[in-house]
Amino acid sequence: MLFPYSDAAIGVPEPPGDFESNYRQLKKTINTAIKNGIALDQLNLIPKNSPEKPPENLSRDDLLRLLKLIRRIKSRCESLLEPPVPPELERDILAKAQEDRLPWEIEALEKIEAWKTALKTVRAEVRIELNQHLKSEFFHEKRR
Repeated sequence: MLFPYSDAAIGVPEPPGDFESNYRQLKKTINTAIKNGIALDQLNLIPKNSPEKPPENLSRDDLLRLLKLIRRIKSRCESLLEPPVPPELERDILAKAQEDRLPWEIEALEKIEAWKTALKTVRAEVRIELNQHLKSEFFHEKRR
């Protein structure tokens, strides 16, 4: 089964964080509600407007189309997969006081910021492209 990828622009939330932190937060919320006598239905933990029909199982052809799309996206965005500066170096530069940074370190931080901005832009574009592909009629051909 396949659900559309998250897209903040159309109201689909970001993928959830790690399991442990989500579990602890949910447990804390439920325990607080029980102590205060609040009905669990009022917490709106389960979405009420979920789709009425379950997502379709994908055919082999659908999966192949999806795989081709993902490969095209990967090849198009290959340059953005690696940061311009290793994370360890970025951490060390950021640990220095701003006035103690060398010119090349300032330039490296500027490159990192530009990369992060480009990455955020491409991420939004890829989400839109994946959602359009998953919702297209071409993708969900009528099966016999």
